[in-house]
Amino acid sequence: MRSAATEDTAAVSVVLPHYDCARYVGEAVASVLAQDRRDLRLYVVDDRSPDESWTAALRPYADDPRLTVLRTSRNVGHLRIKNRVLERISTPYVAFQDADDISMPERLRRQLAVLERNRADLVGCAYEYIDAEGRATGRRRMPRYGNLWLRLGRTTVVLHPSTVVRRQALVRLGGFDGTVRFGADTDFHLRLARLYRVRSVRRTLYRYRIWPQSLTQAPDTGFGSARRRAYAEEMAAQEARRKAARTPQELLPLLVAPANDIDFDLEPVRLGG
Repeated sequence: MRSAATEDTAAVSVVLPHYDCARYVGEAVASVLAQDRRDLRLYVVDDRSPDESWTAALRPYADDPRLTVLRTSRNVGHLRIKNRVLERISTPYVAFQDADDISMPERLRRQLAVLERNRADLVGCAYEYIDAEGRATGRRRMPRYGNLWLRLGRTTVVLHPSTVVRRQALVRLGGFDGTVRFGADTDFHLRLARLYRVRSVRRTLYRYRIWPQSLTQAPDTGFGSARRRAYAEEMAAQEARRKAARTPQELLPLLVAPANDIDFDLEPVRLGG
């Protein structure tokens, strides 16, 4: 087992945005800090939750030097948060974690092994569905070779919060579409697969919670909502433009995401008793 990371020795930075998720965020944070690959940094970013009840769930981990807790100066959505946090990150790899999900203890070790052997540039994994109480309700394996399935027309080949990616690839592609609040994780995977390798570990390493208040289930933001359909249409149009590009000079600008369209600050949060 590797020792806990310092700022200079961490291999991976985990980004965990959250909004009004006091019920689950403590368990999510615990699952990251309990990884058997300990050379990590964890950035928890509160997106201006309506109260500070969530801080109580993080206090047991306040003395862990790998944990950094921040708060946005205004509510901006998880994609803009990830873009902004990327500016602070210097580790070679970046991982993601949703505030209502759980990572299995060996998750990062197994995904980083694929990346460090230079077999991929973004690595996902199989995952288990859980309900609001944490009970398993199903399981899904993603394609081992994501690029192949994307070429065959499939648009979802990894579950975004379960992924680890090379920081260099994130920076080159401009991170995520900074003009929207959700849906742009698929856009990122489509852009990344044009230049980089997408793989998935077949082992179940992530527990993905499905509950009524989650971003993917809430009526206004969930799958099938009008806002998601509208973004999916825009994403399909952009992908069509990429396919029509005939030269690298035409294609490369279409692979870079729009920058954040909202200005905001990240403020440190003290977790004192």
